[in-house]
Amino acid sequence: MFSFFIPVRRFFIRLLWSGVAILAAFMVLLAVVTLSIRSYFGGTAQLPADCALVFGAAVYGYDTPGPAILRRVGKAAALYRDGQVRTLILSGGVGKGSGASDSEASVMRTHAVALGVDPQDIVLESSSHSTWENLLYARPLTEGCEKVVGISDQFHLARIELLSWRQGWGALNTLPAEERPPVLNEWRSTVREVFAMVYYAFYLDRLFPGFQRRY
Repeated sequence: MFSFFIPVRRFFIRLLWSGVAILAAFMVLLAVVTLSIRSYFGGTAQLPADCALVFGAAVYGYDTPGPAILRRVGKAAALYRDGQVRTLILSGGVGKGSGASDSEASVMRTHAVALGVDPQDIVLESSSHSTWENLLYARPLTEGCEKVVGISDQFHLARIELLSWRQGWGALNTLPAEERPPVLNEWRSTVREVFAMVYYAFYLDRLFPGFQRRY
């Protein structure tokens, strides 16, 4: 009789631990989604700031800035003209398969200058290919900045804050671009961000580092 109950007991113990693991995973996922939603509705920055770190986005053929670049650089340039930031750090390398010859940062610089930013107040980071690399490669460029604000689309801010924390930036303040992408594009990007947040929140990048270049 006892030999019958031992396997049953083991089964229920395993079932219990499986339930605990699933519940823990669900709670972490819920926290990630909550963080994404919070950043979806705005950033955390208190202005003025010394430097604005502007995150790159798609560049089309013939080095044409995509809509995301126009939104993000437009926000940064407006803050610069209002005296809310002194220096723009533009971050983004040459996108693979984009057809562009210049880096995202270079294209962003051209647009920023057209919007009234003094070229001497622009610093370029042209080697990164992901948000992780944006932060990693731009950090040495912020050594002279007492206060930094990250600027990107709203759906992107939660991941920026998470990755900056993981890389030791501390609490990097963020601000969203004022213009919003089309609704379907925004929701598609938000879903992608949730997957990216899970990838980094669970430290899956240490198991599958190749995906860092996508996120």
